[in-house]
Amino acid sequence: AVAKDRAEAADRLKSVFLATMSHELRTPLNSIIGFTGIILQELAGPLNPEQRKQLLMVRDSARHLLELINDVLDISKIEAGQMEVKSEPFDVRASITKVTGIVKPLAEKNGLALRVEIAPEVGTIVSDARRVEQILLNLLNNAIKFTERGTVTLTAKRVPGAIRFSVADTGIGIKPEDLDKLFQPFQQIDTGLTRQREGTGLGLVICRRLANLLGGEIHASSEWGKGTVFTITLPMKGQDTV
Repeated sequence: AVAKDRAEAADRLKSVFLATMSHELRTPLNSIIGFTGIILQELAGPLNPEQRKQLLMVRDSARHLLELINDVLDISKIEAGQMEVKSEPFDVRASITKVTGIVKPLAEKNGLALRVEIAPEVGTIVSDARRVEQILLNLLNNAIKFTERGTVTLTAKRVPGAIRFSVADTGIGIKPEDLDKLFQPFQQIDTGLTRQREGTGLGLVICRRLANLLGGEIHASSEWGKGTVFTITLPMKGQDTV
């Protein structure tokens, strides 16, 4: 029991430390990305093709590292109880337009069709727009990364007292015995594509924790060889309706 208490205390300290380090870790990386962008715009002088190629690699690597750090910091903030969520009205359609606009270039680059289906009754809900968009972005990026061909579809509809989103893909799918591993920290399911895709394995964990903080829930269903569907249900009026 003593050892268990010590381990839990150490885990809490780790989470608090990482959560408070967010500014210190993000700031230098954002500076690298920003200054690299300035040089790529040739504001400091012309670049030759090889210099441009190398600088693009620097920028892409820095962006990737920032994404990994953001994942670790987000999960640490949640575990440390430092993740705050707002409860304000926002337009769901506008948020969907925003996130699909962000992922559309990646879908096109991978030769995938990106479909959006929003029911007529979907409008305004009271929640945290930023966190809802973060969940949808994470799920859409995952679906695009792990789908080699076909379609990724985002749907939104009203259900009693809530909005239900789903992100469906035509990827390889997930074996039934692996579904329970999806929402475990640092776990990545080996679908044959996983080894080609880098990441922390925290994306889905963050999605579930954020959905819970918003008073909602997330579930996954999959058919091996045919695709996967993630379904997120969020209350219309935030935590107070749950």
